[in-house]
Amino acid sequence: MTHHAMGRRSFLKGALASGALVAGGALVGCAPQAQDTSSAAEATEGTSAPQGAQTAETCQKEWAFEIAPDPIPESDIAETIEAEIVVVGAGTSGLVTAASAAEEGANVVVVSASTKPVARGGSNNAVFCKAMQQEGFERLTPFMFQKEIFYAGNQVDERKWYKHYNHSETAMNWVIDLMEDAGYKVKVEKGTPGSPTSLYYETCSVGWEYGDGMEPDPEIPSGTGMMQPLLVGELARHLTEDLGARIEFNNKAEQLVRDDNNTGRVSAVICSREDGTYAKYVASKAVVLATGDFSANRDMMYRYAPNYAPYIADEVYDGETNYDAGFQYGGLFKGDGQRMGLWVGAGWQKVFPNCVMGGFFGPGPRNLYSNFLGLLVNMNGERFMNENCLSPCAGMNNYGQPGKTVFALWGADYAKDETVSGSWNNDSMHEGDKDAIARAVVESWDADVEAGAMVKADTLEGVIEQLGLPAETIDTVNHYNELCLAGEDTDFHKDPACLHPFGDGPYYGQSSGGMLIFLTVLGGLATDAHMRVCDKEDKPIPGLYNVGTMVGDMFATNYTFMVEGANYGANCITFGYLTGKHIAANE
Repeated sequence: MTHHAMGRRSFLKGALASGALVAGGALVGCAPQAQDTSSAAEATEGTSAPQGAQTAETCQKEWAFEIAPDPIPESDIAETIEAEIVVVGAGTSGLVTAASAAEEGANVVVVSASTKPVARGGSNNAVFCKAMQQEGFERLTPFMFQKEIFYAGNQVDERKWYKHYNHSETAMNWVIDLMEDAGYKVKVEKGTPGSPTSLYYETCSVGWEYGDGMEPDPEIPSGTGMMQPLLVGELARHLTEDLGARIEFNNKAEQLVRDDNNTGRVSAVICSREDGTYAKYVASKAVVLATGDFSANRDMMYRYAPNYAPYIADEVYDGETNYDAGFQYGGLFKGDGQRMGLWVGAGWQKVFPNCVMGGFFGPGPRNLYSNFLGLLVNMNGERFMNENCLSPCAGMNNYGQPGKTVFALWGADYAKDETVSGSWNNDSMHEGDKDAIARAVVESWDADVEAGAMVKADTLEGVIEQLGLPAETIDTVNHYNELCLAGEDTDFHKDPACLHPFGDGPYYGQSSGGMLIFLTVLGGLATDAHMRVCDKEDKPIPGLYNVGTMVGDMFATNYTFMVEGANYGANCITFGYLTGKHIAANE
């Protein structure tokens, strides 16, 4: 299989089978994360979480992570490096920004706590690009973006969304040229089949594949939507070899330097090095923060994403940060950049709580990021929702059921439906052969039954019994089947195209097991449309920008995947590309 949806699905099923995912927790075996040295318990004026009921007094106090540490003395700085632009972070957004600026002739240095360029996943959104044109995809419409903004409660900064809409083609074609010149292939990832005007329609996105004769890296997950490491590797090569810029790894940013007693321009960032010394990177034009999320910081999660904070495992909150982390569930970074910004007077975004990517996923086979479109029941054997929904959007509903668990039931005929088989259409072995596609889908289910991730029986009663559901669940199943055969869902009014009768056996079932499939938390510092970091009065802090996952007020509620790859496509590629050009020309 080359399509990443099947790769991700197989990963999740394998995790279920092996017990790697724990209810309300994280991915066991994920890289341990670091203890936050700004723990609230160490600050007399700082509040921490969770420590009893919040009061009117405590809710007004600063949290410990907001309190700036003592400045690193100049006497402790072993080396000072000067550049026009200093970018903090060697992920997609940081490297795109650095390369874009360096192509304009700017003197750029990238510093990163990691030992190498870092990335995870690999879906990159663009409204249109040469790859979409070559593969026959149409330009995305403004409605697709307006729907995303509406889903976010119109709380987000629309200037950013339309900036991406208006400039993503230029930015994406720039990246495509870079990758194709290096010998890589560019592949357009198909969204869920359906009408472009439907409520949960997913757009397409762009991903990367190895070119002919290239040797795959066994450490990079396979599949079009999982190969972002290829892009950051090529960006780093282009930046250093073609443009003569510097990337200094194993340099962890500790503090920003803001002139005039923390009221003027941000002029430098101080980093700690492997040998225990400090280096000061002075930027005559700007410092750009591109340091990722804060999902492994307990206090920041309880402050800014309290709805998900209790479900991150203690070993993630209390462990050490792995700055080389690739695709993993359960929490990533400690909010290093966000905290440094707060310490020099940055405000926080307006959207509350911060949007999360991932969340509580339901069971059953799905296409890309869609919820299971067959029958879902709770542990009482009751149907509880219109199943036609994107999985991240349905997640809190699923997790809110008794026991935080839901169950999917379906028959073998479900494999013939386009919403399922469509995810296999990129497989050249089965292109256009629907019967072969359906057989391959059923074979994948049977493999998951063997692995213990699903159950199978010749009768629906047998599936119900294996799942531990009440025997009365068969009444729910029979009633649902009658609705499907009638072509009208008079209970939850699901789209008739998603009403799948059970037909002949065998039949399958799966439990969600209360699984948290958490990827990252999005947003952070107050950010204007030029990616300038702003203070609490929304005034730009001179010399300070941020890009990537940490851009404020771009997302709200849950990351929906409706505009597929919006974080990488907008926050990282479009905004990184434009920000590099903007700083080079205007600072």
